[in-house]
Amino acid sequence: MKKILEIVLTFIFVGSVLAFGGVQPLTYSLAEVLIFLAVLFFLWSQQRHGQIQLSLPIWPFLFAAWVGLQLLPMPGSVVAAVSPARGLTSKWLGTLDPQGGWTALSIYPHATLLGFIKLLAYLGVFVLAVYLFDSGRRKSLLVLALIWLGCFEAGYGILQHLLNWNKIFTFTNPYDLWVATGTYINRNHFAGLVELTLPFSFASAFYCYQLWSDWRQGLLARNASGKESAAGFQVIFYLFLMMIMVLALIFSWSRGGILAVLATLIVLSLLTAIKVKQKIWGLGVLGFAILAVVFTLWIGLGPVLSRFQHMGQTNYLQTSERGMIWHDTLHLIGENPVLGTGLGTYGEAFRPYQTQLVNMHIDHAHNDYLEFTSETGLLGAGLLFIPIFYLLVRMIVAFLSDHRRYRRAIILGCIGATLGLLIHSVTDFNLQVPANAMIFAMILGIGYKAACLEPKIEARKKAAAGVM
Repeated sequence: MKKILEIVLTFIFVGSVLAFGGVQPLTYSLAEVLIFLAVLFFLWSQQRHGQIQLSLPIWPFLFAAWVGLQLLPMPGSVVAAVSPARGLTSKWLGTLDPQGGWTALSIYPHATLLGFIKLLAYLGVFVLAVYLFDSGRRKSLLVLALIWLGCFEAGYGILQHLLNWNKIFTFTNPYDLWVATGTYINRNHFAGLVELTLPFSFASAFYCYQLWSDWRQGLLARNASGKESAAGFQVIFYLFLMMIMVLALIFSWSRGGILAVLATLIVLSLLTAIKVKQKIWGLGVLGFAILAVVFTLWIGLGPVLSRFQHMGQTNYLQTSERGMIWHDTLHLIGENPVLGTGLGTYGEAFRPYQTQLVNMHIDHAHNDYLEFTSETGLLGAGLLFIPIFYLLVRMIVAFLSDHRRYRRAIILGCIGATLGLLIHSVTDFNLQVPANAMIFAMILGIGYKAACLEPKIEARKKAAAGVM
């Protein structure tokens, strides 16, 4: 049963990525239906065995409950009392009942309901990932699919850049011309996918290096299996895959993505250096990094560097489109600080506060932290992001203390993917893209299982064995 669910979940997130990141209503609706069916199948299977045996954290359910509360009808006087600024946006949208009847905290309940359904689907992916991942098998279809999906997208993006070919299968991308976008419309969201997949290639190289190092030092039998002796070649192979992803990221011209991956690789390199304390590993990573930079310079890095040069201009943040949007978004948050305007309502809520770029319809804040805060308030944003950062810290601690090579490598990949997307979320909205949000939820589930749940289960078994 696990194998079937693993295949289904892989099919869902791979299909969503290939279908333009799952941004079309038909695509994400189909993905949601399949996720809900998979969760029901999982619950039914568990029920057949007498009980549901799965330990889950409470924090994602608290955030879902908070969003659900935004949909509950309340007396208009209560809503006006707890959220006085709500009337401005509601009058703008024509959703405020002049008779003072019952209404919801969300200024646009229909949009919040759609966002709530997406959130439940991501929560379902998290639950399935916690259930399906098992480090004891030393092989995860979900992780392998992530790596190969990232390689395919990276290779496709490199071809788009080198051939000046802005095709996504048979569709012509009218927006980001002559840059790497893979199967995404927006190059920044393509960069987000690379951020989510590249760390697992790095982690796989690290895992193979540990096998090779043990075999080389005689800790593993040299004639027991050919897998350990071939691990050295696998290290080079996974680092090569990582180099392809780095090249594709650079050719996407996504400044936020490049900076996020650069920071991620530095952190991962430091963590692995602390763990293995061997110069040959650091030299190998450095060598492939230099090779990637040299190859990029050979092909051409001018357009990418020119984009970074713009960031050094005087008053860049105030004059850039993102800076203008953030400025007005802060006013929106200031008027709705605690409760927010409702999940999924940013595009509607922002219009009365839009003092710049007034000829444009802004549907996203280009900053996931500001967007979630404006929609769910400080309370909702805290319920969402604080546990994620806490889990990131738990994963780092688990990586440094765990003795199992494969699980340690998987945790390393989860650390890199989580850190990369959290950094990029400062300048973009990858968590609003269904495919990327779905993969992020899956990675959090894997990380929670590997860093928190499995060690706890092992400790209980050891304690029980000690008592016996």
